[in-house]
Amino acid sequence: MMRTSRAWCAAAAAGLLATAMGAAAFAADEPANIVKYRKAFMDANGAHITMIAAVVKGEVSFGDIATNAQALAEQGKLLTANLEQLFPEGTAKGETGEESAALPVIWEKWGEFEQAAQKFEEESAKLVEAAEGGDQTAFAQQLAALGRQGCGNCHETFREKQD
Repeated sequence: MMRTSRAWCAAAAAGLLATAMGAAAFAADEPANIVKYRKAFMDANGAHITMIAAVVKGEVSFGDIATNAQALAEQGKLLTANLEQLFPEGTAKGETGEESAALPVIWEKWGEFEQAAQKFEEESAKLVEAAEGGDQTAFAQQLAALGRQGCGNCHETFREKQD
């Protein structure tokens, strides 16, 4: 009798979890939630770059630039692998009720946008190589290239200018 009760409880818990996960998956597809997630994703990129820059500029004497570079490279892979999910139509500035800097030109020039995301992935991978190489000058140069070609390349065309 005890086993039947445990089995029933386990089945009920699994059913509730599945129902909750289904509801969560539905809510996750709401455009405002996608924009919130996308902003957090991009903020994470910015945080890693800020930490790397603080070390490179000598503002802090600690910090692991290789680990942060690797995190950026992983973000680059995630960006290109999930670009359509991160930037579905209907999530541009003013379309969701959630503040977004994504401009409609993203969807007008989707091929160029994909290329810009790919460039971020490539440049962030090169940053890992530079970190592993140990040459501080080469690393600083690649960090600048990532900023110009990886981030700036996209932000110049596809993102609203920030004050």
